[in-house]
Amino acid sequence: MATYGIIQTLPPNLLTVTDAAQQISISFSLTLALIIVFAKFAPRLGLVDKPNQRKKHAGDVPLVGGIAILVTLVCSALIWQGSDSVFSASSEATVSVFLVAASMLTILGVVDDYRGVSVLTRTSVEIIVALILIEGLDLIPRNLGNLIGTGNLIMPDEIAYPFTVVAIFGVINAYNMLDGIDGLLSTMVLITVFAFHVFSGLKPGLITLTITAALAAFLVSNLSLTRFVPKTFLGDAGSKLLGFTVVSLILAVTAEQVAGKKYLEPVTALYLVGLPLFDMVFITLRRIYGGRSPFSADRTHVHHLMEALGISPRRALALIGCGGISLPLMGLILDYGDASTPQRFYIFVGLFVLYCLFMSQAWRVAERYQSMRRKLATLESNEHDSSYSAMRFERKSDES
Repeated sequence: MATYGIIQTLPPNLLTVTDAAQQISISFSLTLALIIVFAKFAPRLGLVDKPNQRKKHAGDVPLVGGIAILVTLVCSALIWQGSDSVFSASSEATVSVFLVAASMLTILGVVDDYRGVSVLTRTSVEIIVALILIEGLDLIPRNLGNLIGTGNLIMPDEIAYPFTVVAIFGVINAYNMLDGIDGLLSTMVLITVFAFHVFSGLKPGLITLTITAALAAFLVSNLSLTRFVPKTFLGDAGSKLLGFTVVSLILAVTAEQVAGKKYLEPVTALYLVGLPLFDMVFITLRRIYGGRSPFSADRTHVHHLMEALGISPRRALALIGCGGISLPLMGLILDYGDASTPQRFYIFVGLFVLYCLFMSQAWRVAERYQSMRRKLATLESNEHDSSYSAMRFERKSDES
């Protein structure tokens, strides 16, 4: 029962609407206040995102969203730990392990945001964080189910251990890569958390309630919904923290660690992280095929495609958000339709193949569209120069 605290820190009979509303309101208000305070000090500390060739936003934007969310998580744990014995001994230890690992990852992100760190350093810290989560909470899904139709794939510890490390590392970076336009990553995480509770049937607890409220507050800042709250970004600190939170929740319900019961089949979990996973794998394969490092930064993600096609950021957010909803919805339909595990797995693989084909063709269209725009811009520039030269010639003729 060690992992019970991550999912549902409040026992079922104590989680009332009043409890949830109180936690949400406090977490929302605290996150908003922290964002306002941190944003004032960020420029002095150099913790801002400056526009460049790859980043097209206007002006320097404070990278404090992730820090505010982490502090809110810690404060929420402290507040509810001391009221009405909310935490049992096991759940208190569980949340502590989670917060220690999350803090390490957030600190890595802050340093990366401030001055950048090497790929080796990032990878090493993320692996250490994965090991802390695995060793501290025993989150190892050993039984993957009957994925390919030949019987249950039960992994020995020698395989399950590195498999879990790779899964944690992959999901963290999949969500990190998706943080490219205002509101996108936050929206995707909110969709994942909602789908997580729908699939698992578990009531919201400390982590999910706090994350939901904190992300709602962050969106007020990130989307500039009010002039009283400065615009901020999550930064690598926030995107890695959110990816880590998602994978921790999923492992908790697939590894039979919540009250000794598996609340979610591993194949169903794939649909929860479908779009971020699709985007990461497609981009990684595209980089390798192009002879580049899979860790190299570029502008080839799904949100960059929308920009290349001339779609506004808000419309891109809506379109990608619909895509983010569609995959969990597909998984839910298959789950309630009693589709077999192999059917769900092969459908997921098929959807990924379709995604790759669609993205490949869409990038060709985008490249042609950009080429046409450049040609039109060149023609307009030449026409302007010709008109200017003609005007100068006419003036000289009149003077003579």
